[in-house]
Amino acid sequence: MSKLLCILFLLFGMILSPIKPVDAAEIDYTTGTPWPNIDLDGVVTPDMNASVKDNYALAVNKDKILAIKIPEGYSFGGTVMDIVLKNNEDIKKMFLGKAPQNHDAKLAYDLFHLMMDWNGRNAVGMTPLKKATDTVEAINSIDALNKYFIKTPVEDQLDAPWDFGSDVDFNDSDHYIMIISYPSLVLKDSAEYSNLTDYGAIKKKAAVELLQKMLVKLGYSEKDAAQKIENCFAFETMIAPTIHTNEQQQGADFMSLINNRYSYEKLAKAQGKIPILPVIKRVGYPNSKEYIVSSPEFLTKLNELYTQENLQLIKDYMIVHGAFSAASLLDRECYEWDLAYQNAITGASGMLPDDEIFSAVVSGILKWPVARLYTERYLNQSDKERITALTDRIIDAYHGIINEADFLSDATKANAIAKLDAIDKRILYPDSWEKYDCKNLNFVSAREGGTLWQAMKKIKAYTVAKSVKEYSKPVDKDEWGATPQTVNAFYYPQTNSIYILGAYALGMLRNSDMSEEELLGNLGTVIGHEISHAFDSTGAQFDKNGNMKNWWTEEDYAAFRARNDKMIAYYNNMHPWAGQNFYGSTMTGEAGADMTGMKVVLRLAAENKNFDYDKFFRAFANDWLVKDTLQEAYVRINDTHPMCYLRINCTLQQFDEFLNFYGITEGDGMYLAPKDRVIIW
Repeated sequence: MSKLLCILFLLFGMILSPIKPVDAAEIDYTTGTPWPNIDLDGVVTPDMNASVKDNYALAVNKDKILAIKIPEGYSFGGTVMDIVLKNNEDIKKMFLGKAPQNHDAKLAYDLFHLMMDWNGRNAVGMTPLKKATDTVEAINSIDALNKYFIKTPVEDQLDAPWDFGSDVDFNDSDHYIMIISYPSLVLKDSAEYSNLTDYGAIKKKAAVELLQKMLVKLGYSEKDAAQKIENCFAFETMIAPTIHTNEQQQGADFMSLINNRYSYEKLAKAQGKIPILPVIKRVGYPNSKEYIVSSPEFLTKLNELYTQENLQLIKDYMIVHGAFSAASLLDRECYEWDLAYQNAITGASGMLPDDEIFSAVVSGILKWPVARLYTERYLNQSDKERITALTDRIIDAYHGIINEADFLSDATKANAIAKLDAIDKRILYPDSWEKYDCKNLNFVSAREGGTLWQAMKKIKAYTVAKSVKEYSKPVDKDEWGATPQTVNAFYYPQTNSIYILGAYALGMLRNSDMSEEELLGNLGTVIGHEISHAFDSTGAQFDKNGNMKNWWTEEDYAAFRARNDKMIAYYNNMHPWAGQNFYGSTMTGEAGADMTGMKVVLRLAAENKNFDYDKFFRAFANDWLVKDTLQEAYVRINDTHPMCYLRINCTLQQFDEFLNFYGITEGDGMYLAPKDRVIIW
């Protein structure tokens, strides 16, 4: 079932007690510099000193941090989690009662109830997965393997040792292009295969425990199951050096790094024995003049390994990943094993109710049917107009930031202003629903004897067919790429658009009586943050039309990169605890957006002589209130976003408005000298 089922794997996040990393007892987690990691559960204590001049995040959030209890089934608690929990409840309510009559709404309703149908799922058991793995076991040659990939319907295949899919062309955002890439890895990060980290050890232990149970339940002996897992890791270890690490994937130059253009003829030669082009054609995509190969080194290495001698390793990779992906879709026992795995790698404990999990999962799989229901029930035009007006004010203020950027020439400023004015504002929900129907998707409900596995196959086939149909057409740049029920906001460079999505905005607004200071601190800084991504280290590589095209002078871009390098060094000198580094090279986009978002909103604040800066800064700090499990802290260390306490302190210490308001001077923990400040814009 491969890729689509991975959506479930990512969305199911719950059960079991936390696993401590290697030698965890020897680590003092209070030793972070320049501030302790107050986001980590257990670091903040009632007797900890808290001064706005030394550690603003701790001073304003200390009591709230002490009061936070991480909800059962989750790896963190705090402001964002409160929004997530409320949103989950809202979505869950939409699946109660009688089935709706509308076709798309009924799809979402039926999928939810197929997930809840434990009698049906338990009756099916391992049968569909065993059928898939038995088919792979019967393959006895590379030629037979190639036949499997070419002839087997995509929804019936286990994961291939390579991947492909269409996406908007980086160089020409009006059209799609086929991208040939590497497969998924059990440990997710290829760097773990050469240097297993503490968190990597947690992930590996949890994965092996899940996979051993799954394979034995499929009928393999304990010994044979262990051998298959070992073979999978052996194969992944051989290909890992050619797969971009998480640090590379999150770096500013990643899209340039993978933008390797191959003609049809060059790819036909480079694929060697691997049937990449035949499979693409069999799925239904037409031949193209040009393709992207994200890692030429991977393609070379896979060709080297794609031999009869390594056939068992390849098959075991497929079988192991098939079991990994399918666990959450099978019977109750497999489902709970998968939840145990998720909790082991997140540090969550307890178990969420099935309906809360499945409503969120359905919202991610059948996102547009759920989107319309959600919008009609929870969102309104007045909030859309209010947030759009705020966004317009912030965009207008950005003109001043760009025009005052002393490191830019007039030519680059003009291009930046043109890009700013071309940003497409996607606020709360789409104005029309015509583009988002699923009228060609159908599957059998539980009431009619259908199964979850069959429904997921239908969804997979529908998704692929839709992609094939769209591939040869111009990209519809007006079509939204995210749904209103998503708790998120972001910028998408290939349509030059910002998304302030309904569920996130609804949670941040909280009430219609919010003061100007609270509105700007809660939501205004987020809107400013997302706009800034148009000009961060990734966004700077795309023009106003969404094409990867240079719009900088050589001197200006060198100055811009130098400012990014200064920010990298700033974060590289920080540590969440002694001996643990951050990766500054991955953080400049998000950290820079935090700072620029604050800067643009402070311009709006300056227009109000009675502006309450204390209320504003506290509202901003409350946005990033969080308490993490240890495993969640490891995830955040590898994330592009700084940890939440750094998003507060590092952002605020860049600004005289903050330092002067609280009387912060040299020698205070929050003070940062002008020469050491790292705000890029």
